[in-house]
Amino acid sequence: MKDEDWDCMFFHDVDLIPEDDRNLYTCDRFPKHASIAMDKFGYKLPYKTYFGGVSALTPEQYMKMNGFPNNYWGWGEDDDIAARVALSGMLISRPSVQHGRYRMIKHGHDKGNEQNPRRFNLLAKTRRTWRQDGMNTLDYQLLAKERQPLYTNITVAIGTEKGLRRPT
Repeated sequence: MKDEDWDCMFFHDVDLIPEDDRNLYTCDRFPKHASIAMDKFGYKLPYKTYFGGVSALTPEQYMKMNGFPNNYWGWGEDDDIAARVALSGMLISRPSVQHGRYRMIKHGHDKGNEQNPRRFNLLAKTRRTWRQDGMNTLDYQLLAKERQPLYTNITVAIGTEKGLRRPT
């Protein structure tokens, strides 16, 4: 967010392919959960607060909720993000089920991205911690920045603090 004046940021799982081009890749008045109907969930929202897959936020929305948490490794951060949206006084915007359809490319589980056994403990603390864990405490070292015609690949080192280090 430092280098450009973005008006909308999309956070998109690389294995999700949109099925309907009427699902516009634009930001809404509130944080947007675009992937409301994924084939892996039978094209239904798995639960009301689900915010995983594809989401869009303005920089102002992102900063209002203090960004994303820094203390999750593996699965689990999506539910924390949904809680941050609510705790910061915003609602979740969603397209219709017909427009928000996505197909997941089948693949094996990524090594190093297993379910986080601590995710429920972390999620239980979100109400107390969301203001102290996020953009205002983000710590990283920029290793490389490669500008390409359609994207910029940014490589960073993270997890130097004891509480953020990946469990071994």
